[in-house]
Amino acid sequence: TQSSGSSGINAEYGDERDAMNTYNTTTVSITNSWIKTGLKPRCITRDLKWGTPVPHEDYKGKVFYVWFDAPIGYISITANYMKEWELWWKNPENVTLHQFMAKDNVPFHSVIFPASLMATGEKWTLVNTLDGIDWLQYEGTKFSKSRGTGVFGDQAVETGIPCDIFRCYLLLNRPETSDTNFTWDSLAQTNNNILLNNLGNFVLRALTFCKNSFGSTIEKITLNADDEHFIALVNGHLSSYYKHFDERMMSRAFECVFAISKIGNQYLQYNAPWVLTKGSDADKQRAGSVISVATNVAALLSVIISPFMPTMSKILQEQINMPEEKKLFTESFVPLLKPGHIIGQPFPLFSKMEDASVAAFKTKFAGQDSSSSAPVTDVENLQREIEKQGNKVRELKSSKASPDLIKSEVAILLDLKKKLP
Repeated sequence: TQSSGSSGINAEYGDERDAMNTYNTTTVSITNSWIKTGLKPRCITRDLKWGTPVPHEDYKGKVFYVWFDAPIGYISITANYMKEWELWWKNPENVTLHQFMAKDNVPFHSVIFPASLMATGEKWTLVNTLDGIDWLQYEGTKFSKSRGTGVFGDQAVETGIPCDIFRCYLLLNRPETSDTNFTWDSLAQTNNNILLNNLGNFVLRALTFCKNSFGSTIEKITLNADDEHFIALVNGHLSSYYKHFDERMMSRAFECVFAISKIGNQYLQYNAPWVLTKGSDADKQRAGSVISVATNVAALLSVIISPFMPTMSKILQEQINMPEEKKLFTESFVPLLKPGHIIGQPFPLFSKMEDASVAAFKTKFAGQDSSSSAPVTDVENLQREIEKQGNKVRELKSSKASPDLIKSEVAILLDLKKKLP
C-alpha cells in the first residue's frame, strides 16, 4: 500500500516510521511504482573481473552489481573509520538518516537496501528522509564523458572559475522538482547579476564605506522605524531560509541569501550614507548607524552562505575580521559586531565573466557529435562503457523512467556497440 501525499512509503517499514519519514515527490513516485507492481527477482551478481567479488566459493569470478554493494559501503566505511560505528548504524531511536541521490538510484535505497537490512532480523538505522533529484542537462542535451560533452570536476578546475561560483550556480539550479539545464550563458548571468551585482556589491559597499568614512570601526547603532522595517524583512527571509533547509529545498534556501543582500542594497540606497556624512553631526551619527547595521548584515550573510560557498564565506569573514565566536547561525538578525569592532581590508569577492570567456567555454566543452566521433581503439574500455550503459538502460526500464529518456539512452548504447571492431 502507499501513504497519502509524500510523507513516506508504507508496508512494515513505512508504517512503523511514517511519522518520521519524509520523501520528495520523485522518490515516492519511483518507489511506489516498484511496490505497486510487486517486487520481481533481480540478479545481484554478474560475470566481470572488476568490482566487489562475491565472498563465496561457489561464486568465484562473479562480482556484485554496484547498486547492491555500494550501500553496504556506507556502513563498512563507518566501521573502518570508528569502533563505535553501531552508535550510528544500529541506533534508529537516536539517529536520523538523510540521503540525497540522482533519481535513478532511488529504488536501491528506498526498497532493496532497507529490505536487505530488515531481512537480517537485526535493529538497523533505516533511511528517514530520501530525496531523489532529477536530471541536470548540459546545454539542452546530456552530459557525456565519452563524447566530451559538458564540463566535469577535473575540467572545472582548469577553467579558472572559482569553485564557489560553480557551487552557487549548481545549487541554485539544483533539479529538486524537475529537470534543469546547465548553460554557460546562465552561469555567467548568475555570476554577473546575482553574485557580482547583488551579493558582492552589497557587502563591498558596506565594508568599504565603513573603512573609508569610519576608520574601519563599527559605530553605535540607534534604530529608527526604517531600520526596524528593514530588519523585519531580513528576519522574514532568514526564517524562510531555515524552513527551506528543513525541507531539504536547498535552491530555495539559497535564494533567501540573495533576497537579503538585495534588500541590503536597497537599504543603503534609500538611506544614502554618502550624503549623510556631509551633513550635521546628527546626520553623521545616522550614517554610522546605517553602515554598522549593513556591516552586521554582511556578517550574517557570511555565515548563511557557508553551506553553499564555504570559500567565499571564509574570505568575507576575514574581511570583516569576524571573531570565531561570532560565526553563529541565529534564528533572527543579531548585530554581533559591537561598537568599536575593527573590520579588515575589503576587496571585491567576485569578478565579471566576459562574453568572450563564455563563448570559449561553449566551444571547448561542446563535445563531438555521435555521427562524427573518433573511433575507439581500446576494446576493453569500450566494452566497459557498453556494459555500464546497458546497466543504465536496464535500471531505467526497471524504474519505469520516461519513454523518451529510455529511448535516448538506448540510442547511446547502440552507438557504442557500433564502434566495436
